[in-house]
Amino acid sequence: MLVESFSGVRGIYGKDINESIAVKYAYSYLSFLRSRTKKAIPTIVIGMDTRPSGAKITDALLGVLDCSIIDVGIAPTPAIEFAVRHFNADGGIIITASHNEPYWNGFKFLGGDGAVLSAKDMEFVISNAKRLENFHKIHDRKIEECNKEAIEGYRSFILGIVGRGSLENIKGSKQKIVIDPNGGAGAIAKKIAEGIGVNVTAVNMQYGEFNRKVEPTEESMFYLKNIIDEHNAGFAAGFDCDADRIAILLDNGRFLSGHCILALAVQEVLSNTRNPERQTVVVNDATSNLVRDVVQGFGAKIKYVEAGETNVIEAMKASKAIVGGEGSSGGAIVFPSRCRDGILTMLMLLSISAKKQKKLSGIVKELPEYYTLRKNIPFDGTKHGNIKKSLKEHYSGKGLDAIEMGGMKGSLKIITGRNSFVWFRASKTEGDVFRIIADSDNEQEAEKLMEEAVQAFSKANAGQKN
Repeated sequence: MLVESFSGVRGIYGKDINESIAVKYAYSYLSFLRSRTKKAIPTIVIGMDTRPSGAKITDALLGVLDCSIIDVGIAPTPAIEFAVRHFNADGGIIITASHNEPYWNGFKFLGGDGAVLSAKDMEFVISNAKRLENFHKIHDRKIEECNKEAIEGYRSFILGIVGRGSLENIKGSKQKIVIDPNGGAGAIAKKIAEGIGVNVTAVNMQYGEFNRKVEPTEESMFYLKNIIDEHNAGFAAGFDCDADRIAILLDNGRFLSGHCILALAVQEVLSNTRNPERQTVVVNDATSNLVRDVVQGFGAKIKYVEAGETNVIEAMKASKAIVGGEGSSGGAIVFPSRCRDGILTMLMLLSISAKKQKKLSGIVKELPEYYTLRKNIPFDGTKHGNIKKSLKEHYSGKGLDAIEMGGMKGSLKIITGRNSFVWFRASKTEGDVFRIIADSDNEQEAEKLMEEAVQAFSKANAGQKN
């Protein structure tokens, strides 16, 4: 099935999505951009990850879009978003399915600031695409190929965020790491890290050759432990196909959750900020209380929003937040960037290690201990409303209220204690899959919460009463 949401449009190539469908959405987006900018010929940046269908979709779009186009080719999502700002474009299209497997593909549509469109704007693009019918090939329009400039500009941009002092610390620390882009656009991380004095061992560097699952998880990155040991590296960094997500395997074999990675990034940003107590950190409502504890340790405020990068970005703009993110997805959002950025997050982890003169595995031990469990369970999409109703009834029967964000299609979060919660939400990127997260500072409590959540969900999905 074609998955349409504020996170973008995704589907299995050749089944749910093809060149014809791609052109419809691109035309709809162009119509939106013309209306927004009042320009007959706006300028759009187009880039893609390394999926085999990406070039075919790009060619289809280049053949019909009647506007000025800056083609940045293969690049990480954060680099393509940066390119929109760098080239002063009116918007952008990223051809990617992010962490979905290689046989998927899709699009992310960007505004003039490089950020993904808001939920309201995406709703217009999606609904308008369904009404479009005929298109004509364009033979005369301006296309600039700017991959090298876009990548170099992005490199300078993220190094500027890390800061000169931190870069000098990294150079002096002589750290060793392993990088695994898994054939994705994150392969540029090797050159960026080596450019600041990091000793990098890289695997799976050939674009389009996927040797593990696209989403970097504990299971898919387990084999990197031997490479870490062989090269005496501090950690291994794994990226998804468009490199907005990062996962970390430590030298002691521990796999860091996205929540822990976000907590470290937030800690680094706030520790380098004058008057951190005046700052607000924005996270999605599925983010572990670990991040809350780190934020409150600086006297700063934490703001929760509905899951979805665009929701975090919009709230960061409103509250003038300098850092935020989604612990459930991995990767931090650091101002003035406008998206999760796996490569920038990796640089921040290197900075932390250099500043404290410790390996990351030792630094992680200093954080509060939380246990965050996650399950993805297939469900009958037609039962979505009934499932949420049943879950609310289950927990209200225990005297617990469900906090809802995002309306009927949004999330349910049940606070079960000061340091524990359970969270439910249908995926916006993977079809009929329900995500369940249990979080607690007590391991047994987290396991108990997850067990109960799965049972309650299974009954609801089966149409049984609790």
